[in-house]
Amino acid sequence: MQTAVNMLTIAQGAWVKSLETAKVIVDATSGAGKDTLYLAQHMKPEAHIYAFDVQPTAMLKTKKTTEAYKDKITYVLDSHENIEQVVEDKLDLVVFNLGYLPGGDHSITTVPKVTIKAVENAMKQLAVNGVISIMVYPGHPTGKEEGVRLLILLEELPKEEYSVVKCQLTNHDSTAPYLYLIEKVK
Repeated sequence: MQTAVNMLTIAQGAWVKSLETAKVIVDATSGAGKDTLYLAQHMKPEAHIYAFDVQPTAMLKTKKTTEAYKDKITYVLDSHENIEQVVEDKLDLVVFNLGYLPGGDHSITTVPKVTIKAVENAMKQLAVNGVISIMVYPGHPTGKEEGVRLLILLEELPKEEYSVVKCQLTNHDSTAPYLYLIEKVK
């Protein structure tokens, strides 16, 4: 089993660095709440998390998982494309974990068109030195399309304004999850 060289560990390394100064944090796809919990456990005391998900079942799981931190989290049963309508402040860290709810209905997935809009909106609202983390799961058709559409979007970003990295396991199948990290530099 991978311990150091896996996408979640790499993502969490970027999150921890960002959480040193982050005040406004968004878990754009809270799912079962594991990422929300990790963010809550590592954020500064004055920081606040907005946890989004469109599925009531996912939101219930997130609330249960993060019960100890509920005063530091706003739970939002809505699409991540609507972040700007809920959060007025600049965003310091935004976490997307695309795909479907683990243990849930696999026919309910994030949707490329909505994901692209959500990422574009998050980038507009991102603070300087803010970070967006996007975990992509190309092992199902919708996830593969999301990855392709994200690559097109992210390759076109001006390097004077954003730094983008793609982390991918080179010796694994093309269906293995991979990670995009975006930092707003200007």
